[in-house]
Amino acid sequence: MAPYQDTTFKGTQPEDRVNKVKEILYDGVYYNVTDFIGIHPGGRQIMEYFCTAGEDATLPIQQFHSRTIGKVNGLLKSFKKRPASDLEDVKTQKVQEKNKQLTDDFTKLYLELKAEGLFKPSYFHTVYRILEMVMLAAVGLFLITQTSNFLVKSLGCIFLSLGQIRALGVMHETGHLSLTGNPKWDRLIQAFAHGSFMGHSAIFWRRYHSLHHAQTSRLKHDLDFEHLPVVLLNINVIDDPKKDQNIVLRHPLLLAPVALLFQTWKLQFWETGTHLVKHRIPSEILAIGIYYFFAWHVGILPWIVCTAMTMSHFGFTTSLNHSYLPITTKPTHWVEQALVHTVNIEQSWWCDWWMFYLNFQIEHHLFPTMPQFRNRRAVERVKALAQKHGLPYRVYSYKDACVKSMKNLLDISDELKRIHNHGD
Repeated sequence: MAPYQDTTFKGTQPEDRVNKVKEILYDGVYYNVTDFIGIHPGGRQIMEYFCTAGEDATLPIQQFHSRTIGKVNGLLKSFKKRPASDLEDVKTQKVQEKNKQLTDDFTKLYLELKAEGLFKPSYFHTVYRILEMVMLAAVGLFLITQTSNFLVKSLGCIFLSLGQIRALGVMHETGHLSLTGNPKWDRLIQAFAHGSFMGHSAIFWRRYHSLHHAQTSRLKHDLDFEHLPVVLLNINVIDDPKKDQNIVLRHPLLLAPVALLFQTWKLQFWETGTHLVKHRIPSEILAIGIYYFFAWHVGILPWIVCTAMTMSHFGFTTSLNHSYLPITTKPTHWVEQALVHTVNIEQSWWCDWWMFYLNFQIEHHLFPTMPQFRNRRAVERVKALAQKHGLPYRVYSYKDACVKSMKNLLDISDELKRIHNHGD
């Protein structure tokens, strides 16, 4: 991960410059967040990114915290602040002036959609999603544990895996506080959906995933591209293609599924384990304890099979909207990063279900707290916004997205093999 840069209160007291005060730019004002970075609920990394000179945190804060913006604004009032008008802000001001119309049009659209109720949750939808994941998993557990018949156990593995996949969809939605609309309930549901069904820490995932939304497809910042040594989605991610490659990266279709399974176990056992030891969060400890209770009763082989199927689906599904698109090394406007570095997958009832609404990825990146089943209602107006500002709005069929994703892996594989064989 690239180190963050410090900003200072230039023109203030000498001791402030020595201490390298950390600031974020929000709505035309610089706020001193030096003492807040370490206790930011979303993790210190995402705060550090927006302490970099030239970064503007206005739209990310607006969208990440749309359900708690009053609380955020109240908290900011307690911080030291200064207007963004000093000479050192000339570069930032030029960027803001360039993007002013785009920012204004996006904010206007956001307020229109919010006034129309597109950010309101549906309790019927919430109950349906939770019951679906529980019932699929329950059928799977019953079939696996109540018979020794191989075919029935195999069918049980399919049902259990589908339940886990639906739980990952619920986990993702609640991680964005967009399922119930109540932050406390969403976080609690996420803890049990991610913990009891997958054995993972919800808080750990939220902090990781927030970086992806804040810096989509930005090299060394978007951790969704940092899957080494298991998967390489863009050759620019590795510093030295000759030195840093391995046999798994050169044969992704053959070896990556097995490597992905081991990567999942690393997340389950090591990263989640160290997180729980450090933070000791009761709800997560209980939820993950439930996961291992059922894993013990399922048995080692069915557990491995279900984990492999579930993570293969989730990994591939989440790659369809980003992995084969270009990446950047520079900060990008909130709207531009969603439209340039993300695509949608054609809407259909089965695709909505199979991808748990991640086929509306552009709208999801623009409005992460909007209930995802409502994303389709914003499509036409987002298209109009893109057209007005000369930005792309790309939609691929599920088949085309799969082909592009696979071709990207094969092209990288061929390039690594060429470098490995010829040494150039």
